[in-house]
This record gives sequence, structure tokens and C-alpha cells, in this order.
Amino acid sequence: MRLYLETTVPNFLFADDAPDKRRATEIFFDWLRVSSDELFVSKLVEDEIAACPEPKRSMMISVLRGLPLQVLPVAAECSALADDYVRAGIIPARFKNDALHVAVAVWHKLEVVVSWNMAHLVNVRKIERINAVNERSGLPPIRIHTPEEVLDL
Repeated sequence: MRLYLETTVPNFLFADDAPDKRRATEIFFDWLRVSSDELFVSKLVEDEIAACPEPKRSMMISVLRGLPLQVLPVAAECSALADDYVRAGIIPARFKNDALHVAVAVWHKLEVVVSWNMAHLVNVRKIERINAVNERSGLPPIRIHTPEEVLDL
């Protein structure tokens, strides 16, 4: 599979307030180190991590450096697609970066966005609406799953 790791995933490696998700994320990262799946992030993920306070920023960068990640650009077409998701009322405008993560994955024809963002991304109704926009735009569907769900794919 071709997996896009959204910023919440490495963030939960350091989530002391969510021990179950933290443990699931640790298991997921152990699996990523031996998986044959192709792994991607975007410039947006790098920018969001760069905005994190230390020491979390350095820890997240270190963890991601240990993976065979490819960094995808955020093309103008990705931004336009994210705007379509916002205009459709799927993701609120103030959370456009969430829409942009999905748009990058869709535009680059990845199969799965991996996220812990339950409010805006890992939500069956939202995924259906995102894929309706994708279909109208002649783009492929996307799957959005938590790290736990990806392990079961």
C-alpha cells in the first residue's frame, strides 16, 4: 500500500494524555519499520512539525527520520482540492490543513491517509463526502484509517 502519514500520527507517540493511542501508535511505528508499504508525508507535515515546541519537535523529527519516507510537494492543485472539501462543508475552513493533507494524498494517488484526527478525517460520513468530491473531480477515492485500522488491512 501507499500510505500518507498525517501529522497526528507521529504526534501521538508523545501523547501522555492518551496512553492507549500512544501504545497503538508505537506498535504501528514498529510495524512501519518492517513493512513493505510505501510511506509518504508532505511538506505540510514537515511545516506542522517545525511549528511544534521543543523537545517534541526534535523527537518527532527523529522518529520520522528512522522511516523510509518520501516527502510530497503541496501543489497548487492540492490546495484547490482542499478548497473544494471546505466549500462542500466537509471540513471547516479554519481546519483547511486537515483538508490539505487529504488532498495531497489524493492528488498523488496514494491509497490511505493514516490519522488520529477523528473529528475531521477518520469519519465514515466525511470520507464518503470527500470521495464524492473526488469522483466529481475525476480523482481516485481515498481511504482514511487510524494506525490500528491500518494494521488490520
